Amino acid sequence: MSMFFKARSGKFSSSVGILFIRVALGSMFLFAGAGKILDLQGFIRSVQDTGQMNETAAFILAFILPFMEMIFGGLFIIGLFTPIASFFIACMTVSFLLVLGFGHEELPFSYNLVFLAASVAVMFTGAGLISFDALIDRKKPELPVKTDFTPKESYTTSSTFAGQKPNESDAIFIEEKDVAKGEDVNG
Repeated sequence: MSMFFKARSGKFSSSVGILFIRVALGSMFLFAGAGKILDLQGFIRSVQDTGQMNETAAFILAFILPFMEMIFGGLFIIGLFTPIASFFIACMTVSFLLVLGFGHEELPFSYNLVFLAASVAVMFTGAGLISFDALIDRKKPELPVKTDFTPKESYTTSSTFAGQKPNESDAIFIEEKDVAKGEDVNG
């Protein structure tokens, strides 16, 4: 279960840093998805116009993508199922890089590479202590472990069979010294 609720990343100060990354990147995906949903037909048309895939696949992808951006962006912000949300944000970012390219007019490389690095980093470090994953991933109090395995009393002592005659079902607990010579186990 710890794979889905990874929150233990160290100290509180590192958790604040991870929180800033989660809020910034998650907000970007949340608002980008909301903007696309507000003009869903226009976004579907723009994806179909790129010519990267056939009309049906472009329609399905363009219809699903904004909702995925909003869902996983929101989960990323609040820190719930963070490794899963990070994985899907990384997958979406890789798809953006494949479609839009690795270059940028004003920057030495695409900003999507920074988004990819941030999402992969959070996927491996966890959500931090300021998250819903931290609430779910609380360590359970450890039960005391008994380390003394010496028996307190033997299973074949007279207290086991006090006032009873041994029978066949008790034979596994009876040692040879407990049965008189020539006496049947049934008594």
